[in-house]
Amino acid sequence: MVPAPKATLRALDKQVAVRTTAAVAGGADVAVGGELLSSSVKRLLLDRIMRGYYKPGARIVELQVAKELGTSQSPVREALRDLAAIGIITIHSRRGARVRLPTSKELADISVVRSEIDALAASLAAPVMDQPTLDTLRDAYREMQEHYGAGDHGAMTQADARFHRVIANTSGNQAIEHVFDQLEPFARTFITLTLPTADVGSIISEHGRILDALEQGDALLAAHHARDHQLNVSALFRDHFDAQV
Repeated sequence: MVPAPKATLRALDKQVAVRTTAAVAGGADVAVGGELLSSSVKRLLLDRIMRGYYKPGARIVELQVAKELGTSQSPVREALRDLAAIGIITIHSRRGARVRLPTSKELADISVVRSEIDALAASLAAPVMDQPTLDTLRDAYREMQEHYGAGDHGAMTQADARFHRVIANTSGNQAIEHVFDQLEPFARTFITLTLPTADVGSIISEHGRILDALEQGDALLAAHHARDHQLNVSALFRDHFDAQV
C-alpha cells in the first residue's frame, strides 16, 4: 500500500492536535466536543495505520506520539491499549507497541461473524427506516463509489463503515452496536491493505441491494443481502490478503 501524502497526514494530525491541545489546556482528559482525549489519539493512530503511515510490524512509540501531540503519555497509552483490545496492535513489555499482521483466515473469520451481526441489524432496521436515514445511507453509498473510482481507498472504507454503522444504530439493539464497534475497526484497518489490487467493484455494488431492500422495508431481503455482502468480504480477505502484505 502506498503511504498517504505527508500533507494529508499532517491535516489528520492537526485535527487531533487541536483537540489534544484544548484538553491539555483545560487540565482534563476530555477533548473538544466532549470526546475523550484518548479516543482522539486512538482515532489518529487508526487513521495512520489505515493510510499506511504505520505498516504491519511497525513500532508505535508512545513517548514520540505524546511529544508530537503535545500531551502526556497517559492518553496515548490508553489509546494503544484500546487498539490492542480490538486486535490491531500488540503490546509487549520490552518491545512496546507494534501494528499486528493478522492472517487472512483471522480476517475472513471476523467477516463471517459480521455476516450474522449485519444480517440481524438489517432485519431490525428495515421496519423502522425513515427517509433521513435512507438519505444518509444513500450518501454514504455514493461516496463509496466516488472514492473507489478516485482510488482513495481510505476514504472509501470510511464511507463503507458509516453505511454499516447507520444500519447498526438504526436497529435499536445496543448489543449489536457494541459488537459492531468491536469488530468493524479491525476489518476496516486491514482491508485498506487488500483493496489496491483487488477488484471490489461488485462488493461495493452490493450496498445498493442492501439499500433497496431497506427502502422497501423488507427485513428478510435486507438481512439476506447484508449477510451475503459480508460473506463476500470474507472471501476477499481469504483470497487476497496474504498476497498483498
